[in-house]
Amino acid sequence: MPAQIVYNLGSMRRLLLPAFLALAACGPAVAPGRAQVPGLDRLSGELTTVEVDVGGADLSAIRGASGWVLVGASVDSGRVIGGASPDCALRRTSSGAFAAQTQRCAALLGAYAALDRSRNFLISAGAEALPAAPIVADAADAPAGLRYVPEADAYTLTSGPAGARVPAALNPGAVAREAARRQLRTVASAHRDEAEGVALFLGAAAAADPGYLGVSDGRGDPTGELDLSRPLAADAPASAVLAGALWAWADASGDPVGAARAALAAVRALGERSDAGGKAALLSLVAGQLEGAERDQACAVFRARVASAGIEACP
Repeated sequence: MPAQIVYNLGSMRRLLLPAFLALAACGPAVAPGRAQVPGLDRLSGELTTVEVDVGGADLSAIRGASGWVLVGASVDSGRVIGGASPDCALRRTSSGAFAAQTQRCAALLGAYAALDRSRNFLISAGAEALPAAPIVADAADAPAGLRYVPEADAYTLTSGPAGARVPAALNPGAVAREAARRQLRTVASAHRDEAEGVALFLGAAAAADPGYLGVSDGRGDPTGELDLSRPLAADAPASAVLAGALWAWADASGDPVGAARAALAAVRALGERSDAGGKAALLSLVAGQLEGAERDQACAVFRARVASAGIEACP
């Protein structure tokens, strides 16, 4: 039996230098990292072919600043074991972008592009530019889509779910939620509900869609239970209540990126506190960053959506 390789993630990340020069030397001039991939059309809400910039990425190996895809690998006891790059053959399209020659590689490249766009969105909202992480394709027993595994600081990537209108790995909001979970992994150890609520909201902000989870739900979410803009059930999880309050404010303000920035700053500040957290504490940290009419608006929305006293920044 061949020996299994255990990846040293620190060494791998240092070795992730751009390897696109050979591809860029072929054919007409084009900016390296311009790719044609399957993705979600923001206007129609349908799955289609889109062109995206994934600058600095090696498209044939599907690796770059956001991570590197591994096929034939596994996640075991918090480690990524074995695997190799997919080594995808590419073709130049009429627009000058590159596209994978097989459906399998196109799906992998589309998922990487979605993760890269999520990373860029989070950075624009004040998140850290975290180092690349391994993306383990077709890991055993992994849930559908791109999912963050904090124990291994890695992602798993699978197809599906069955019956979904948009595969979860190509859903901008679902992928942004996983990237946000990685950003907030240290906060989640002490403030799980608050970190999860902010990650759930950040997915909506990145997709500009409060119902982003429903389009990748195999049941189709006919009653809108996964829509953050809808009234929540009395027994809804605290994370969903918090995400709904944050989305309602982002929608009212018309500035999802600004709301994402405030939410990220607030949950980080909460992670530095030794006292108890909770929905009211997190929302108080959000409102405390605002002034005048902006704070009044946020406080009014938060009070309407959260049945909780103690939002200190909202007198």
